[in-house]
Amino acid sequence: MKNNYLKLLKHPKWYERRLEILKRDNQQCVICKSKNKLEIHHKQYHFSKSNNSFVPPWQYEDKYLATICSLCHKMGHNLIVKIPIFKIK
Repeated sequence: MKNNYLKLLKHPKWYERRLEILKRDNQQCVICKSKNKLEIHHKQYHFSKSNNSFVPPWQYEDKYLATICSLCHKMGHNLIVKIPIFKIK
């Protein structure tokens, strides 16, 4: 999954979606308000049973995406053992 996912993060559709979320969150980390080294965090992942694959990162609803700085992102992943994966139709 990881290699395929990293490729998807270079896709033009993800770039556009990323910009939308950055704009929505006022170009700052929703946790610490930093404006440096911003990333988009997926709060959960979705696995499509009908396609037998993970949903592309740009197809997530806004509520599942958040702008966070790289430091908060790293700390969050260190505290959360695993991001939940939900199977969808």
